[in-house]
Amino acid sequence: MATIESIALDGGECAGKYSINDMKAKGWSVDDIKITQTPKGMSFIYILKSPDHAKIAPMVAGGAVAGGSISQEQMEANIMAKLEAKKVAEEKAKVEQEIKEAKIDAQGIYTNQCQNCHGAKGEVRKGNSKLKDLTIEQMEEALKDYKLGVGEKASSVYGPSHINFLNDKTIKGIKAYLDSIQ
Repeated sequence: MATIESIALDGGECAGKYSINDMKAKGWSVDDIKITQTPKGMSFIYILKSPDHAKIAPMVAGGAVAGGSISQEQMEANIMAKLEAKKVAEEKAKVEQEIKEAKIDAQGIYTNQCQNCHGAKGEVRKGNSKLKDLTIEQMEEALKDYKLGVGEKASSVYGPSHINFLNDKTIKGIKAYLDSIQ
């Protein structure tokens, strides 16, 4: 935070000359901050106020501040919450992208290795269920049972030759593929 607070702000009273630290030294306080992602990185917009001024126009420093009167601790908590939300969204997007990529690979695997027994859409009942009706977790558990030879999975003649190449990523891809063709 020290770095961003020493950058000259554009707009309002700062006029490209003063940083947050300079404005604080002149009696101004940060009223709020807005943080957004831009193609060039993070953008911060600060809303500043002084005891004798109402809220003024946003001051921009590669980022944003906005809002009502808040303490430094609350401002930092708001920033951390926004950064955490961004991190969660990025992780979710990464997982979704991985599943999308796994689905593409899984289509070929399913067509060549699985559909003869489980049907083109996972609709053929094997054991107690159809692949299309299983969750990812149930598919992963069944894979473990096959590899360990547990229960009804131990009697499958064909399963082991087809499942030894499967892993959790492939299972997720197969599930995504089956869900997409139902």
